[in-house]
Amino acid sequence: MASSFDRGGKPDIGVSGILGPVPQDPRTTGLTYEPFYGLKEKPFSLTSDARFFYQSRSHAPAYDNLLHAIKRRESLTVLTGDIGTGKTTLCRAVLQNLDRKTFSAFVADPFASREELLKVLLTDFGVASVEDLTSGRLRQATRTELSYLLYDFLGTLAPLQAFAAVFIDEAQNLSLPLLEEIRILSDADGQLQVVLVGQLEFREKLKLPQMRQLDQRVSVHCRLEALDLAAVAGYISHRLHRAGGSADRVTFSSDAAERIYELSGGVPRIINKLCDRALHVGYMRQVSTLDAEIVDSANPDVVPPPAEPVIAPVSIVEMPAPVPQVAQPPIIVAPAPVAPSFWTPVSLPAVSAPPALAPPVTEERAAARVDSVDRWLAAIENKAVAAAAAKTAATALKPPLESEAPSAWRDRWAPTDAVSPLEQQRRLRYRIRIGNGQTAAEREVPESSSGSRQFTAVLVAMIVLALVALAGPPLARGVASFVRRVNAQFSPPPPPTIPGLRAPRIALPGAPPVPEGPY
Repeated sequence: MASSFDRGGKPDIGVSGILGPVPQDPRTTGLTYEPFYGLKEKPFSLTSDARFFYQSRSHAPAYDNLLHAIKRRESLTVLTGDIGTGKTTLCRAVLQNLDRKTFSAFVADPFASREELLKVLLTDFGVASVEDLTSGRLRQATRTELSYLLYDFLGTLAPLQAFAAVFIDEAQNLSLPLLEEIRILSDADGQLQVVLVGQLEFREKLKLPQMRQLDQRVSVHCRLEALDLAAVAGYISHRLHRAGGSADRVTFSSDAAERIYELSGGVPRIINKLCDRALHVGYMRQVSTLDAEIVDSANPDVVPPPAEPVIAPVSIVEMPAPVPQVAQPPIIVAPAPVAPSFWTPVSLPAVSAPPALAPPVTEERAAARVDSVDRWLAAIENKAVAAAAAKTAATALKPPLESEAPSAWRDRWAPTDAVSPLEQQRRLRYRIRIGNGQTAAEREVPESSSGSRQFTAVLVAMIVLALVALAGPPLARGVASFVRRVNAQFSPPPPPTIPGLRAPRIALPGAPPVPEGPY
């Protein structure tokens, strides 16, 4: 849908922001809101375009590192980043800034086979045409033949001091055989630079044991991060300016930039989607300044999470226990049999439902049951009270005790360890004769248990001492001999005796003889 509004007036008009009809520009074919805002093309397209590359704090260092790695002829470079952070746009910007002595190729299909990868490289480098690879002489070429053709091309670059660079996108989806083919190509005498572009998980894939050879050849690692709030505002202004817009025709307010940052998280692809919808809503409302309300209304599917519901306090009310209901058995009525056509119909008595096993429980019956339980509990309590009263009356009417003997208190207060008379009769007794033989009287004296025990202990001790005195010395000698034999059996053998060495004798010369005679 074309619009009749474009840049208002000529550049020398002093009033800014005035919209006026101008002749239709053929470049606006297929555009909707772009002519209204003075834009020559789509500013927020989702396709990769190197002209819209924005050098943020994260993208600018990655751009410089990739460009310098290719100029230094590094064999293998890796670029990683999250989804939508602008990896492909960065690679296309690097390709546009290579010198004339660098041949370049861009592989966007990560699921290609090894033969298909070689065909893409030969086509992008200009070694073979598409007709040669599809229907010409290279249609049935094997991988080895294609590899030799590529190596011949790389060999011709050395005298010209030229090089070749290949960018492989979505590298996280490359198979292990294809990665091995890329490693072999990167060793082509330094004439081919390979840049692997993938998502964040590609770094983890390079850490696999089977990827050690490829990981050791990576010389430069670059990583893209999401944009911060200031970079989001600069990113929006940069793309509007690249598309031909100006600040007096279209602008995003500061609150709109903050809202876009909150909804997108700084991911450029999502920023493009949000801004494109906001510009469309602004065009429908005929406004040139887009605020946060337009951004929210343009993206109803991207809304903040709902607030947590407020839970009102709950009051606990005690409810009476429900009265158990008696389940009623289902009434099963057998279907009437269907008689054949040749039978005579007979009238059968109606089948009535069987009577219920128990009448339904109503409020009156429930109250009657509660009353019966109360009466039963009251009867039990009355019986207990009557039994206690009878016991009290019997105690009060008990006849007085007979007069006890004066020594009855001794039985009541006897110690618990007293000896019963029967036990006293069982003890041994000694007969003691008093007086002469004619008038001797016998008296039985009970034996003292403590004296008998002492006598027995003394007798046993004397017997033990006698046995020790008789068998002590021979037993001691036997034990000592047994101990010596055991010690000799388990003790280590004595060390061998080393004969002593005699000190050599040194013969000293004798003293000179002393002459005799007077001195």
